[in-house]
Amino acid sequence: MRPLALVLRESDDAWTAAKSLFDGGQAGAPVVDTEGRLTGVLSQSDLAAYLRERSQRAADFYAEPDRDPGQTRPPARVGQLMSRLLVLVPEDMALEEVERHMLRRRVQRVLVTRDGCALGVISALDLLRSR
Repeated sequence: MRPLALVLRESDDAWTAAKSLFDGGQAGAPVVDTEGRLTGVLSQSDLAAYLRERSQRAADFYAEPDRDPGQTRPPARVGQLMSRLLVLVPEDMALEEVERHMLRRRVQRVLVTRDGCALGVISALDLLRSR
């Protein structure tokens, strides 16, 4: 397990989150609400989909400028972009069981928790390195 390098808040804007992920070399990060409860995960894929959609809207604006008053919209919030699918494992789960859990759920990483709080992350790459 690797400790969490970054935790995002639902209220963070997309640009700040993207900068935090890229500066930290992270592929994703857990997201918490105002009380610190885990509510989702934001990945680089989530951000890429948002940027693709946003650039498509920009292309639409230039194709049909009368459809948009031309005002720049504020960036989306992390809570709007994140995946709410949380794949959690308890800190005392054996690595073999973590691996089976990841394969069953078809995910690349899981959050390791204790009493509902995220402690760290285990990725498929971590499992390969442990062999």
